[in-house]
Amino acid sequence: MKLANLLDPRLVLLDQDVSSIDEAIVAGVAAFSAGNLRSLGRDEVLARVRERQALGGTVFPTGIAIPHARLPGFDDIVIAAVRPRVPIVEPDGEGTPVRLVWVVLTAQSASSTYLKVLANLAAMSKDGAAMDALMAVETGYKFVEAVEAGGYVVEKGLHVSDIMTREVVSIREDASLRELTDSMFANKLRYLPVVDAAGLLVGEVGVLDLIAAGIPDYVYRVGSLKFLDEFEPMAELLKNEDKIAVGAIMKPPVRSIAPDSSVLAVAFEMTRSKKRHYPVVEDGRVVGVISSMDILSRVLRA
Repeated sequence: MKLANLLDPRLVLLDQDVSSIDEAIVAGVAAFSAGNLRSLGRDEVLARVRERQALGGTVFPTGIAIPHARLPGFDDIVIAAVRPRVPIVEPDGEGTPVRLVWVVLTAQSASSTYLKVLANLAAMSKDGAAMDALMAVETGYKFVEAVEAGGYVVEKGLHVSDIMTREVVSIREDASLRELTDSMFANKLRYLPVVDAAGLLVGEVGVLDLIAAGIPDYVYRVGSLKFLDEFEPMAELLKNEDKIAVGAIMKPPVRSIAPDSSVLAVAFEMTRSKKRHYPVVEDGRVVGVISSMDILSRVLRA
């Protein structure tokens, strides 16, 4: 099914005088008809969207916002598009001007169609030509035609590629532990895939692997660690972090995940192995990372 098939030109609101995401939400919800909302009232729907909006994570650095809600007793998916006359800059939006707001409503049980729609809208926002076309059209019908021209398809089933983190920060196996520490700290990461000179996956390293590298072997053999208050067990690591290579502490990848793997299968693997991160690999190269937080934020609280 094409993404454009889910859009109604009557629910495309162009050049709206809205100065905040909330005002765009109000405009979008107001556009839904009684038929769109079934037996739900607009006030109830608006409250649900605002409740989800308060959790955060609906404004994207690509210039769109996707406020959305799952509704009780609702068995459909409806979408309103609100294009502000002037891009919206929220006080807490980190300066990202929002050029387009998508208001999405669906059933309370998150279907794969709903999650695919969110993934498609996010992907479309990264396509400069597609966004330029959506900003230039003058009617709702032309807007839907522009979406259709992008060829976005809402397939059945939810795959890893729909929710994985694509902006992957990796580390070379010959990089130093100082470089690893700096990269983890600067990017606020707990896990990095390790690649060789050709960019192929050769291992993985987590923050606990890094910390463990600074604990002397004898510590694991003693019965009490109280005496460590008088020592600096990390001193050796700090002294040699420029000399020790990441390859010396990395672990071989337990398993790599293909982009078309089922999210449910990966979730099962995570719970069984107690492993929170997996590299997503295609032709030997890392194309993404999927974590337990991706499943939380993009499935359970999408």
